[in-house]
Amino acid sequence: MWQRNMVFELREARPAERRAIIKRYQGQYGYTYEHMLRIAKKHGFDSGRNTRSDKGESVITPDQMDAVGTFLRVTRRENKGAISPVENALEFCIDNGFITRGQVTVGTMQRLLREHQMNAASQNSPTPHTEMRSLHPNHVHCVDVSTCIQYYLDKGGMSVMREDEFYKNKVENFKKIKTPLQRYILTDHFSGFFFVKYYLAAGETAENLFDFVCSAWEAKGDGRFPFRGAPLLMLMDGGARAKAKALGLAFWDGLGIDILAGTPGNSRRQGSVEVTHCIWEEWFETRLRIDPATSLEDLNRKAFGFCLWYNATKKHSRHGFTRLSMWLNIKAGELRELPDRTELHDLLNKPEEERTVVSGRIPFQGKEFSLRGLGIPHGAKVTVIKNLYKWREGIVIVGYENNRFEAREIEKLPAELGGFSANAAVIGQEYKAQPETATQKAAKRMDELAYGSSEPNRKKETPFFGLNAFEGFAEKVDNLATIPKRGIPIEIARPAEPARIPFMEFLKRLRSAMQEVGATITPALNRELRAEFGDSVDIRRAEEVIAAITSGADWQAHEAQRHAL
Repeated sequence: MWQRNMVFELREARPAERRAIIKRYQGQYGYTYEHMLRIAKKHGFDSGRNTRSDKGESVITPDQMDAVGTFLRVTRRENKGAISPVENALEFCIDNGFITRGQVTVGTMQRLLREHQMNAASQNSPTPHTEMRSLHPNHVHCVDVSTCIQYYLDKGGMSVMREDEFYKNKVENFKKIKTPLQRYILTDHFSGFFFVKYYLAAGETAENLFDFVCSAWEAKGDGRFPFRGAPLLMLMDGGARAKAKALGLAFWDGLGIDILAGTPGNSRRQGSVEVTHCIWEEWFETRLRIDPATSLEDLNRKAFGFCLWYNATKKHSRHGFTRLSMWLNIKAGELRELPDRTELHDLLNKPEEERTVVSGRIPFQGKEFSLRGLGIPHGAKVTVIKNLYKWREGIVIVGYENNRFEAREIEKLPAELGGFSANAAVIGQEYKAQPETATQKAAKRMDELAYGSSEPNRKKETPFFGLNAFEGFAEKVDNLATIPKRGIPIEIARPAEPARIPFMEFLKRLRSAMQEVGATITPALNRELRAEFGDSVDIRRAEEVIAAITSGADWQAHEAQRHAL
């Protein structure tokens, strides 16, 4: 390797000859002189010089470093992250008085940002995730829907989307497919057992979601596929959750299922079902090219058999057992059998019923329920929710003043281990956040600097509001001369100088005046002026304030005296 040869020559040469050796290799391989030194050091070269006494001391302050990092953060793209070069951010900070020109080089700035985890790569990296655990089979189910992008069904059966016809720039070819295939997957978070079903639809629909969860939770009629029963909690992405809401609150309350709210863009929360999508594409859909389905029914028949085989034979990487054997550890109290579909249809979009409390009792569907001890007064209006599972035990859910009550206590079953970390948070009950990384801490500081808040509304607020991003570039070109051209003046009637000028024009005049006395506009002064004058300034007041600031007088006291008059 040429790197080792260069290091050997450097070790054998006298100190005065080393620069020439590096220059020679630099000419051969095109790296900068500084980068060649780093390569030599990486491969074991030591010049033997004493370490500088000021090694490790930064040439800029933490606030200046935050200003550069903040520019990279607030100008980044939503999906692909930071795109501005550090040199551009550095130029912006120099123009606005955060950093003095010549104080730091671009290379040093890049190194400092990298060391403090504030560079583009660090800001674009995903944040650490928190491991979550469920308590038992059917405690938490994850549901996700994905469009099958490799196959579609037409009149002749299943067809393959050829890459030369259906690549991303040929949108019109996708439009020819009237009804693409939608792949619905449900995964039991505890055991990893999953259920798959395909639908012909242009997108996610509430009707397909209803049929899918019913198909997943009801008995299958095949003793080799025992997976069934409704969960207590469900995790969905935003699209599936919107369709779940369309089924009506009564449906989910009737089954005693809570759909946990999520965070947009946080697909890792449903990580188990996301992994299942990958498994299914790699193991099942790759075989469809050899044995394609002839209809939707044939496709789902093949999917059911393959799903049974995979769950029964393949070991899960977390707990080391097959998904089927782990799910079979479910206890009777944890297996909540799904009612008939006729009962479930009655719950769809059914509103909560209202009852009046009379002597601590309410009538509901031919029965009376006692509300004593719940603190609900006589004559109060309450809403009654029929939970199918609790109804079988003689219990209804009563809502009063944003609180919900049960008529009778229900003994809760104890939790069991399932191969998770001992200190993992229980979904829906606990949250244990990871310690903030240096990048996350820096992000809060940078948001505070750019917006004045660590949690800004980026869609409505402007970063570095009022500071200069474009002004003054023409003044930087001081060595340009042109030959004047003679023209014909146009005579027009001009009104008198406007009574008010825009705030940005006021800032421009103030900046020019302050540069003459060797001063700059600070962010604090910018905010104070903005708060005082708003979008425009009376031209006479602008001249008075500029004169006061450049002379060192207290312009705020001047304005207070003016308001008093």
